[in-house]
Amino acid sequence: MEVYKGVKFEVVFISSSPPGDERIAELKEWCLTFHKLGLSPAYNGSCGNLSFRRNNSFIITPSGVNFGKIREDDFVEVKKCDLAKKIVYAIGKNKPSSESMMHYAIYEKRDEVNAIFHGHSREILEHGEELGVVTAREVPYGSVELLEEVLKILGKNNFIILKNHGFLSLGRSMEEAGEIALEKLRSIMDK
Repeated sequence: MEVYKGVKFEVVFISSSPPGDERIAELKEWCLTFHKLGLSPAYNGSCGNLSFRRNNSFIITPSGVNFGKIREDDFVEVKKCDLAKKIVYAIGKNKPSSESMMHYAIYEKRDEVNAIFHGHSREILEHGEELGVVTAREVPYGSVELLEEVLKILGKNNFIILKNHGFLSLGRSMEEAGEIALEKLRSIMDK
């Protein structure tokens, strides 16, 4: 398992002001829920990443944040990504999540997806095959290779297991993305 070292791309800050959007409060609540329920334990230093679509951009958790201590001004807006050059253009005071390029690629492929939640639940990983489609290979976090593995199986799937890493829950809203993850966790705990 690779040790978390932060983002693997260059960040170009368009502005250092925290993004303003009333839905950030809802995203923060989902971060706290993931933290309390163990859906986002640290994976070599990172708790995961949650985002929601905002017109032609998205708001995402910052790199390396503890979901139990996240503040509304910690969130980052990703305006665009250059996947070939590994550059993320952002607004905020923190580096965006190391998985920002993966979120970007999913939003580009799936117009109906408005929220992406990524956590590292051991329980979900242990039951991966029965809960959702699983990426074929384990590849480093935050890499173009990881987003390529996800895109291979993305299709219309709303729950994806990242082999030996974590899960992705996709929804038309934050509530839907969150509820899908909670439903998968409940299905394991009810056994």
